[in-house]
Amino acid sequence: MTGRVTANLVIGGVAVYDLVLGSALLLLPLETMRLFGWDYRGPVFFVEQSGLFLMILGAAYAAGILNRAFAWFLVGSKAAAVVFLTGEYLTGKAPTTVLLAAAVDGLMGLSVTVAVLRESPRGGGGGSRAISGADGQ
Repeated sequence: MTGRVTANLVIGGVAVYDLVLGSALLLLPLETMRLFGWDYRGPVFFVEQSGLFLMILGAAYAAGILNRAFAWFLVGSKAAAVVFLTGEYLTGKAPTTVLLAAAVDGLMGLSVTVAVLRESPRGGGGGSRAISGADGQ
């Protein structure tokens, strides 16, 4: 398996994760919140908005298969999520499952970083080459 194929599979997996979680938050907000440890009974607007945001991120990650600039931008979004989620947990505003979510986001961001860096002999992931790749892979 080429480095490009591996990177595309990793990026695609992260995209699917964000799309599925986002869809669940958008379509079943209260049920999804309860599943992840929140006994939430208030308005669902911001929960649904978070779901839509995750779906947009998932779509942008999928675009990262065609243009690595999207993948790098979203690695940054995963890093920001780790900082935010960890802070929310440490200040007592979020249940333990949020710390697990921070770890998962961190692993996804790290996995994308490693996969994209390994796909090119020079590192850096080859910029914005199309899926077929300028190097024939």
